[in-house]
Amino acid sequence: MKYLISIIILSLVLFSCSKKDDDSSTTTTTTASDNGTTFSVTVSPSRYYIIDGILTKSLTLKKGYTYFFDSTDSTTNHHPLFIGINSIGGSYTYEYTSGVTNSRTTTETLTFIVPSDSPSPLYYNCGNHEAMGGKITIL
Repeated sequence: MKYLISIIILSLVLFSCSKKDDDSSTTTTTTASDNGTTFSVTVSPSRYYIIDGILTKSLTLKKGYTYFFDSTDSTTNHHPLFIGINSIGGSYTYEYTSGVTNSRTTTETLTFIVPSDSPSPLYYNCGNHEAMGGKITIL
């Protein structure tokens, strides 16, 4: 029994020593959307934003770049889009307006020129409904 325990301990030590500290196969790289990207905004029947066909899509944007949120689809008519500093939505208490044109739009395109001092994360939200938006990571 003592021999078996020694083999198990030795095996565990050898296994842990052979493991690489920097496993590059698990490394992920986050890439920001291109400058000038236009995101197509629609609303699902269950009242969630759909960005480019993806329900509550998380976005990665880059400081200094310009982005367009096309909210001209008829499904957005009662869902005013704005950028916020939290994901609550339902009101404009936490609205972020720096670099934003056409905030609260329901039928136009919201333009966001990401300021150099922009916080991260931000969120795209609906002014009429809570928990309807998605996360925006700023690089």
